[in-house]
Amino acid sequence: MKIENSVIIVTGASSGIGLSSARLLAKKGARVVLAARSMQHLEELSGELPGSLALATDMTHLDAVRAMVAKTVDHYGRVDVLVNNAGRGYEASLEGIEPTIFEEIFRLNVVGPVVAMQAVIPHMRAQRSGAIVNINSGTALMKIPRLSAYSATKRALVGISLTARVELEQDGIVVSQVYPGLTATNFGENRATSGPPRPETQRHDFAGGDSPDYIAELIARAIVEGEAEYFAHERMVEMDNRTLVSHASGV
Repeated sequence: MKIENSVIIVTGASSGIGLSSARLLAKKGARVVLAARSMQHLEELSGELPGSLALATDMTHLDAVRAMVAKTVDHYGRVDVLVNNAGRGYEASLEGIEPTIFEEIFRLNVVGPVVAMQAVIPHMRAQRSGAIVNINSGTALMKIPRLSAYSATKRALVGISLTARVELEQDGIVVSQVYPGLTATNFGENRATSGPPRPETQRHDFAGGDSPDYIAELIARAIVEGEAEYFAHERMVEMDNRTLVSHASGV
């Protein structure tokens, strides 16, 4: 998939990986749809990215997700790429998981991306081309105390993404995943928590992680190359205890 002149939706575009991705993709010539809850931040960003469109969107409001895609098509006449980046962490022991918080995180991290995918698929199918890039997490491949609920949402996204890749291949739609590791964003500050953190699981030093610009480059690669999975670091592949579809069968 070519980035230049393509219409690309980036969710969670107001900060972190989404912000870096929007800037990079615009620099490469894309017309970027900026989606996030904060319209003020989006308007500021849109002012620096020519040809972009700011759409205030809460990914937990499913009608708003569908409207985001409809407005994109109304404005540009097409949608070529969806980058499902919006998400939130959740830290809690198994016993401390609060169902209402877990449901909210699951809705944001899994259901919202699924509905966004459902909304873009008919337009991409009609074009016989399209790319969907779901931003996952290295925690989907790991067993970290107090992160089971968050990891579960990302493991769900793994299954959905890899299966969607097979289902949509015949329509010319390519589904890929990017797995960031620890990244220098405000993700840690914004995560939900239940109960006091244990000393050994105190906040990681996110400032010492990869830059969001580095992950944005991976996302751009995923759009252009269309492989199934992209890992921030090769060592992350070794953490995975399943057979990687991308490595095992070339899908």
